[in-house]
Amino acid sequence: MSRKPVLPYDIRQECIWIVRRYDRRVKAYHEARRGIIDGAACGFVDTKAAKGKPSVRVFLPHGTGDSRQAENKMEQLDAIEDWPETQRMRAVENAELHIGLDLVNEELRQRLTEGILLNCKDRREYPLRYMNLPGISEVDFRRRKDGFLSEIAKFLLLI
Repeated sequence: MSRKPVLPYDIRQECIWIVRRYDRRVKAYHEARRGIIDGAACGFVDTKAAKGKPSVRVFLPHGTGDSRQAENKMEQLDAIEDWPETQRMRAVENAELHIGLDLVNEELRQRLTEGILLNCKDRREYPLRYMNLPGISEVDFRRRKDGFLSEIAKFLLLI
């Protein structure tokens, strides 16, 4: 008797690729936030360097109204949270929190979470038999991995 797939194949593959690109998304997210937070308070543009001449920083004129630099930075930071890449990153983080909630042993739960993430990134390099997960059968591992991928799909409204 074959088991019924929890997710359609194309959605499952998309969720696996979301997990595989998670590290890149986290890095880009933090770089974007750092660029806004550390950004200059005043507007400027760096001109391109010509042959033998260095680039020149040109400060833009200010308007006649009050400056709202802190509010502008907050708006930019809020805009980062609405990026599709940030939503995919948050989907993986949310799904990680739901792995192994029924397990009493916190260390086993942490290893299971790491095992599922590694298995999603490269199934051949990190099969279940190489992971030290006592009490977790292969069927249980697959069920938990499918649940993890389902949580990602639900968060992103793919299903």
